[in-house]
Amino acid sequence: MKVIEPSLLAFNIDNIKNQLIEVKDAGATFIHYDVMDGKYVVNKTWTTEHLNLINDLKMKSNVHLMVEKPFDFINDFIKFPVNLITFHPEVCSEKEIQRCFDLLTKHHIKKGLTIRLETNIDKYLEFISKSDYVCVMSVTPGKGGQLFEIKSIDNLKKINQIKKNNPNLIIQLDGGVNCEVIKQTSNLVDHFIIGSFLMKQNNKKQLFDFVKSL
Repeated sequence: MKVIEPSLLAFNIDNIKNQLIEVKDAGATFIHYDVMDGKYVVNKTWTTEHLNLINDLKMKSNVHLMVEKPFDFINDFIKFPVNLITFHPEVCSEKEIQRCFDLLTKHHIKKGLTIRLETNIDKYLEFISKSDYVCVMSVTPGKGGQLFEIKSIDNLKKINQIKKNNPNLIIQLDGGVNCEVIKQTSNLVDHFIIGSFLMKQNNKKQLFDFVKSL
């Protein structure tokens, strides 16, 4: 079954609890939780401050680290009941990627990599084969509301080839996702990460039902 992960980045910071309840009532079970350190990307967002609220609402947090030192951030996040942590491999050596994976495995948190538009996927085949999730970016990381980049479909196709040897791998698509993008990529994606497009919908349940029907 296809899944929508609402992106917390698109929520109104002064109304997060009510909007979390709203998307939960519409059908959300996961929340996509973007973390930016102001270094790997220009913008900076929260760290762990909303995780307890998400957990209290019995929803799962899928954390996307856009940071220069993922291991340090993972050490903070493992204290909370998060479902998944993905991070960008370009900032790490192979030894550091494995160190992050080992820490997540030790704490029973699902692990994965986030693939940028320009990421050389071949360089990370070993780690993708060990991943529970791979997040394919279809925009430049760092801010919401960008348009979907069609060239990201090439990365989706490459990850799907790898999935043949790792059938439990869950593929996320992050950036510029709307109904047309969902239709175009539904055979390549398991979890659609949707921010501003979802929050603009008057009938959010209709969008969740559409994705579940695919």
